[in-house]
Amino acid sequence: MKAGLNLWTLIGFGYRERPDLVWAMEKAKEIGYDGAEVVYDDALLNPRSISPEERRRMKGVGLEVPSVATGVFWKYNLGSPFEEERKAGMEYLKLGLELARDLDAKVLLVVPAVARPEVPYEVTYDYAKLSLREAAKTAEDLGVIIGVENVWNRFLYSPFEFRRFLDEINLDFVQAYLDVGNLVALGYHEHWISLLKGRIAMVHVKDFDVNVGNITGFRHVGRGSIDWPKVLNLLRKAGYDGFLNVECPPEFYPDLERPKYPDDGIRAAIDNLESLRKFLTKQ
Repeated sequence: MKAGLNLWTLIGFGYRERPDLVWAMEKAKEIGYDGAEVVYDDALLNPRSISPEERRRMKGVGLEVPSVATGVFWKYNLGSPFEEERKAGMEYLKLGLELARDLDAKVLLVVPAVARPEVPYEVTYDYAKLSLREAAKTAEDLGVIIGVENVWNRFLYSPFEFRRFLDEINLDFVQAYLDVGNLVALGYHEHWISLLKGRIAMVHVKDFDVNVGNITGFRHVGRGSIDWPKVLNLLRKAGYDGFLNVECPPEFYPDLERPKYPDDGIRAAIDNLESLRKFLTKQ
């Protein structure tokens, strides 16, 4: 397996100025990562503002881009019953697929839906399937897999239901993007990895402290409650041999009140690579 760096690790989630993605990729390469997961949003890193020249410069860094990630689907809900909201989400999904294609990335991370109390669960479920089936046509044309991520969206919290959701879509270009840290509060790695065997297109790695048990419990690799040798062995047994993308910004240091960039982002990238390499070499 290879070590990838999600660029949020370097730039954080709450940047107020436009991050330099070329610099971030160069830094990831310098630190020693095998690849970098490029990120986008609907504002400073809107794909519309990432020019063809900038995309060429990112490719010119000479670092593999296994995948592209975004948080826009929390805002533009693909499972919403409101057409305008879904339409906006579908547009950003298409823009993300095009960005991934231009960077030779094979997977685009997608949050399939966000459940809301006022919308019946089955309605969210059906619209999410509808959206992903429609988007899969573009994904296939562009050669990019839609990676459905397990997140804290109050949707698809059972590994069996998650697999069934993918089975009902039943398209090669809609697979699972497994986040190892996210599922700790939802179940067991043994269950999720076993049930998603053959469907895992990409993997996010971050740790989680079960003694905290809430959104502030995320930690850097090796600094939480996850049994990493066991998880890596489960992934191998499931036939996964791709990238492990570190998604661990400085905010995951429990004693760090206000991260300083770029220094703390660089420190987080280095710390996580060192930990991940140690676990990988023990396998």
